[in-house]
Amino acid sequence: MDETLAGAGAAPLIAALDSASPDRAATRGSIDWDAVRGKVAHRAADLEATFAGHGPWADAVLARRAQELAEVPQRDDEAGTGTPMLVARGAETLYGLELRHLGNIVPMPRLARVPGAPPAVLGVIAVAGKVLRLFDLDSLCSGTYAAAGIDRPGHAPGYAPGYAIVLRTGTGRPAALRLYEVERVADIALPRTSVPAEAGPLVRAITADRMAILDMAALLDLVKT
Repeated sequence: MDETLAGAGAAPLIAALDSASPDRAATRGSIDWDAVRGKVAHRAADLEATFAGHGPWADAVLARRAQELAEVPQRDDEAGTGTPMLVARGAETLYGLELRHLGNIVPMPRLARVPGAPPAVLGVIAVAGKVLRLFDLDSLCSGTYAAAGIDRPGHAPGYAPGYAIVLRTGTGRPAALRLYEVERVADIALPRTSVPAEAGPLVRAITADRMAILDMAALLDLVKT
């Protein structure tokens, strides 16, 4: 019987099965093939519409994408990605300065002392044709005067080691900071721990590796006046 079925083709096979099972033949006769073909055609049309960017499924995807794009992005400290900062060293302290407040970094140019200037003002320098007051960042943060290296014996008058960090002061008086070493640019995540009072009003946070993150708004207010 198996050999007869194998060589008979599809139609005799179906007939043989139907004759062997009256219930099966009755089931085949009850199928609405027009309805089946209609459902297949409808699904095929939906699939084509989806690939063309139309239809309810595609509309739902586009609506969800529009909602995602409309969401307010997280701030850097909320998302955990950190804030772009310049990492630089003073005489003894490692500092983090937000890049968006910095205009330029140059090796220390010739420094002209200014008689009667505040202790934290080392003097004035010229950068890109502009005259700027140069502040010692260590002095600003600690409140003590630190003019180490200025007018060092064996160097020309006005010599000072390190780098001048030009600040974006807007309409305020031009200013720059003296730092000894410029290490790198990095995204720094702000710690949520409180800052010790002895850190001073210009320090916004202190990281685990003892980097002092500066409060740039307070620093700019101080140097612009």
